[in-house]
Amino acid sequence: MSGPRLTTIVAIDVEGFSAMAEANEAAAIAAVARLGERCKASAAAHGGRIFNTSGDAVMMEFSSTSAAAYAASELAANPDPPIRIGLHVGEATEMPTGDLLGRGVSIAAQLQEHARAGHVLVSESAKEALRGPLARRLVAKGSIKLEKLGESAHIYELTPEQGAPAKSVSRRRMLIFGAGTIAAIIILGLIAWPLLAPDPPVRVAVLSFTTADNAELEGLANGIAEDITTALNAGGVRTLAREAAGAREQQLAHARRDGAPLAVEGVLEFADPNALYARVSITRTSDRTPIWSGDVLAPRAADGAGFRRAAAQRAVDVMRCAIDATRKLNGATQTETLSRFLQACADASSTATDSNPGEALRQVVNEAPSFGLPRAMLALETARNAQTASSAQREALREEARREAERALRDDAYVGEAYVALDMTEQRRNWTRREDVLEEGLGQDEFNPELNARYASVLAELGRLSDALTYARRASAFEPLSTTRRIDVGHALLQTGDAEAARDVAQDPELASELDRELWLLRLRVAFWSGNYDDALALLDAPASEVRSTRARQCWRQAVDAMRSQAGSPARATGVRNVVGCARSGDLAAQQALMMLVDLGDLDEAFALARLRFVDEGNGGEEVMFAPAMRAMRNDGRFMPLMKDIGLLRHWRLSGRWPDFCREPSLPYRCEAEAQRLL
Repeated sequence: MSGPRLTTIVAIDVEGFSAMAEANEAAAIAAVARLGERCKASAAAHGGRIFNTSGDAVMMEFSSTSAAAYAASELAANPDPPIRIGLHVGEATEMPTGDLLGRGVSIAAQLQEHARAGHVLVSESAKEALRGPLARRLVAKGSIKLEKLGESAHIYELTPEQGAPAKSVSRRRMLIFGAGTIAAIIILGLIAWPLLAPDPPVRVAVLSFTTADNAELEGLANGIAEDITTALNAGGVRTLAREAAGAREQQLAHARRDGAPLAVEGVLEFADPNALYARVSITRTSDRTPIWSGDVLAPRAADGAGFRRAAAQRAVDVMRCAIDATRKLNGATQTETLSRFLQACADASSTATDSNPGEALRQVVNEAPSFGLPRAMLALETARNAQTASSAQREALREEARREAERALRDDAYVGEAYVALDMTEQRRNWTRREDVLEEGLGQDEFNPELNARYASVLAELGRLSDALTYARRASAFEPLSTTRRIDVGHALLQTGDAEAARDVAQDPELASELDRELWLLRLRVAFWSGNYDDALALLDAPASEVRSTRARQCWRQAVDAMRSQAGSPARATGVRNVVGCARSGDLAAQQALMMLVDLGDLDEAFALARLRFVDEGNGGEEVMFAPAMRAMRNDGRFMPLMKDIGLLRHWRLSGRWPDFCREPSLPYRCEAEAQRLL
């Protein structure tokens, strides 16, 4: 076995292979075989080699990073099957078998997990090795947290190669045209540059947290500071290297000298013998003025990882607002407005039931009317209130939210929260407008986790589950401390049919202490639809169970008993009647009942319930129809007419963006042909 060497590694994985194999195992295996042949040809053409294959994954090595990038780009462009690729330059050790092991291989594999289907994600080290046209094709995509390595990494996407121009222009005509326009371009550029130049990136400093020389707390304090740094970097914010030594005044002076107008600092101590306390503060380095501080309190015996994450997340949420505010509120006379806004940001991200940032945001909007972010946050808060308001108030609140969001975008077009608010004020089934709004927002504020998560939700409604998973992963990558974002990824994985990966998320030890409603629901769904009925019933009876009603628990147990019985048995017929009754009484959610009916083999009742809920009543939740467990309904001739009546078929046809299930080999019809026939 040789020692470690620096090399370029390309990690390839088939997107949605589990769902493909479940639909048609032979076709899925054939698609992977075709990919393998293309990889062999690509390796031979670009001077690389395949050093490992496992299932639907291929690992390749290249001595030239440029050659690796060209090979990866060519492979990603072929959608048969759709693949995700990670490219990294790092150290690896060659085993006697020719396989490579080591940190470099692990990083390439993790990059691949975050890539979109048909795209290549490139690490910082690989980016530095690329030159010329390849380097110009790289687009920054923020940072990701490298699992099990305890650090974050900046990532870049290799955009597709641009095609050749459609028609050449003669040299003489080019010169004539150029002579007449270059001067005008220069003049216009000089005039427009101050208006068009992007804001310079804000750098921030993360200071060491003080612990009053308490050795028991030093590790936790350092961990909080590291988590803050990682999360800020993941959101596209540059942080200064943290200085472990030096007095506070010295560290703030260094931060100001190095171009960081803001610093986050904190104090960690035992408030009393039984309570752990952290005060997190954000300070303006120019005058050492603390502009916000907030407390995190927990029992001394509380889970350290959960406390660490909560303290870091609180600091990061407010710092993101502070960074935006430094561009808009520069005067010291506005310190009070700034502090009020930052407290509203802390309240907006709080899970406390008594948290109400609305009034503070209204006051900030009145004091700084051209500051877009607080207005966008107010619009989002109002749009959320509209969802739970009475029918008499709902439209007025939506109109208010729409008005505030549009005004915010006139002042700051890059504020992602305003686009989320606009999406929420649209009619739910106006999918074309909603998708246009969110895509426009992502073009302006691509690192916004709320915006990425919202788009993932809409894509799931449209049946584009692979894309939904990609954007759920992006939201989690941009907000790595958020347990909600990680749970969203778990739900998206389960929706695509990757129950094993969803189970890994659901059982993540870092989430174990936070068994909230969403995590409980993810665990229940994973257990139930993996056939682990005993685990599912145990979760129903657990203290954290969200199923409070005795009748609802009975409905679940009756369904489990029926699904455990033999096909065609009287128990199954009884189970169908029970599920239908429980759905109509509201003791079972319609989505859950639909899956149960399909599993029990009664498609007539399943279609009747789907039509009642999604067409007659107009309730949401259609995304359940695209889950792997619902394949029998999709293969039925009644499915596409149902999609027509819901309104999805028209959207698919007009947009040309078809749901993932249209690629299922077992589908007995072509989606495009059915749309043409039915519309």
